[in-house]
Amino acid sequence: MSKFRQGGHTPAFVLLFLAETPTYGGELLKRFEKELPHNVIDSPSLYRTLNKLEEQGAVKSTWQKQTELRQIKLYELTEFGYNQLALFHEDIQARYENLTLFLKQYEKLGEIKDD
Repeated sequence: MSKFRQGGHTPAFVLLFLAETPTYGGELLKRFEKELPHNVIDSPSLYRTLNKLEEQGAVKSTWQKQTELRQIKLYELTEFGYNQLALFHEDIQARYENLTLFLKQYEKLGEIKDD
């Protein structure tokens, strides 16, 4: 079994970060690298996720002029995206409760083994 499941909650974190502030893909990638070292993601995976969320209507993008020769996309959450974020919250909360039970039970095994 691999140590970490790569990108399992990437869409949830993208929506969360965009709910805080609209931003660019590159800035999202930096935030993932800084704040989520166990949710390893590369640039192509992030942009596939952004494109999928945009196709679903959870995210919208607009082109912003960065320089005379370059434009970049600014991503922001839609109303549907906020609804999806709330669904992710419910799902993650339930998973958190299950995982908390696992951790507590596992720690008890260690206590039993040490006796």
